[in-house]
This record gives sequence, structure tokens and C-alpha cells, in this order.
Amino acid sequence: MPELPEVETIVRDLDKKLKNKKLVAIDSRDKKVFQLSRKELKNLLGKKVIAVRRRAKMIVFDFGGYYLIIHLKMTGQLVLKTKTGWLAGGHPILNKSGGLPNKFSRVIFKFNDGSRLFFNDIRRFGWIKLIDKDEFLKFNLGLGIEPLSSDFTLEYFKQVLERRKRIKIKQALLEQKYLAGIGNIYADESLYAARLRPFRRVRTLKPAEIKRLWLTIPRILTLAIKHRGTSFSDYVDARGEQGNFIKYLKVYGRAGEKCGNCGGFVKKIKLAGRGTHWCDSCQK
Repeated sequence: MPELPEVETIVRDLDKKLKNKKLVAIDSRDKKVFQLSRKELKNLLGKKVIAVRRRAKMIVFDFGGYYLIIHLKMTGQLVLKTKTGWLAGGHPILNKSGGLPNKFSRVIFKFNDGSRLFFNDIRRFGWIKLIDKDEFLKFNLGLGIEPLSSDFTLEYFKQVLERRKRIKIKQALLEQKYLAGIGNIYADESLYAARLRPFRRVRTLKPAEIKRLWLTIPRILTLAIKHRGTSFSDYVDARGEQGNFIKYLKVYGRAGEKCGNCGGFVKKIKLAGRGTHWCDSCQK
């Protein structure tokens, strides 16, 4: 599943292409993924894309009073076809030569410049929702602070950890209602960079360790965005390219390999159902 850096990469590319374009038609082929009433459709058509943004791990199309929320989940993909080219972000269901629409095309959005945005999903885990201003406010309030925003202060981070002091630190980082967008990859990488074991209880962290982790999280996420995210077999960015941050991973996906810092071996366990990676020597 794409995390904050991967979704941010997709969002930035789509915003450049779709900002100020008008939505003129929607072809919804799968009611499980997306269903609109006639009234909702009437309200949305003809609206201009104010911006394409990210909230946590979700893509938000702002139509000025109405918001399309898209979650790619495990196998979702967005493909934008324009007169001059294409962009494909998410699961690599098809390449440049692939025909569209195909059997995985669940929803097609058409814009006034002739471009079309395809939401494809093999296993139908992804979803799209249309909400109004009031619903967007509730949606927004249900998610935590963005770790790349100015609201992610040391004081806020301390408050989050104080509420969750009995659980393990990695679990605390993954709770979207407190911190929005951090997933498995960047939790492991941030904890490695902060020299903290993922299974330590929050209550055992010293003030200096909390501050170190608080400083580390934005640094790791910013670096990942710079390199257009991490790419494995199930993710490409909005240019249809693989993210380059995989070259910079220190522990995630490297179980059994030597730690680049100390020469010890990277270990892996299951923590709250997630594969979790760390170095016994570098992390305490």
C-alpha cells in the first residue's frame, strides 16, 4: 500500500495536470468502488478542480465545496491519459502499451480538455467517496496531524506518546488518528534512523529519544519524497516510474542482510501483524 511519500508524489504530478480543469462526465462501472446519486452527479459535473491534495495516505480532489477522496489501498491505480501523454500511479496494472479502459477500470473521470482519469483496481480494495464541506471537516478531524506540517510540534508528539505510553513505539507511529500518513516502511526507517527498537514500550522512551525521533520522522519522509517514494513490485509513481528511495532503505525489506552501519544482521519479526525490521546493535 502506498504511504505518505508515494501518495504525495502522485498528488503533485496530478495537480500539475488537472488543476483548473472541469469535470464533465463520470463513468462509474463498479458500485462497490464508487456510487453517485443523480443529485450528487449533477452537483459535481461542471466543477473545476481547485487542487489535488493529499491527506494521510489518501488523494483528495478539491472541487470547491465538494471533495473526491480516493484511497488506492493494495491494488488501486490511477491513470491519466491526456492528448500529449499519460501518467500512471499506484499498482502497475498496465504499462504504456496497455489499452484503456480494461476489465479493471472501475471508474473513469472525463475533463473538459479531453483528458481522462482511470481508476483501476484488480482486487477492488480501493475506494472513492464524494463528500461535501461538512463531511470533509469530519473526515479531516478524524485523522491526525501531518508529520510534514508545522502542526507536528515536539509538544504535540509528546502528547500523542503520553496517551499511548503502554503500547510499542512502532504501533504508536502507525495510528492514523494521531499521525497521518506514516506506514510500515517509514515507521521502520524512522526508528532505525532514531536508533530506537520498534518493540520498545512508549513509556520507556527518554525525553532525548522522543526529540530525536520527532526530528527524524520529517527528515526520512522528505528524503523519500525527494526520491519519489519507495518502489517494490506493487507500486510506480505518477510518471509510471519506480520510486528510487528503495536504494536508501536501511532496514525495511532487508531481513538477513548486513546492517550498513555496524555490519550486524537486520532482523525481522511480526509486530501487530506487520513485518517489522530493525538492527539489534544500532537500535536500543
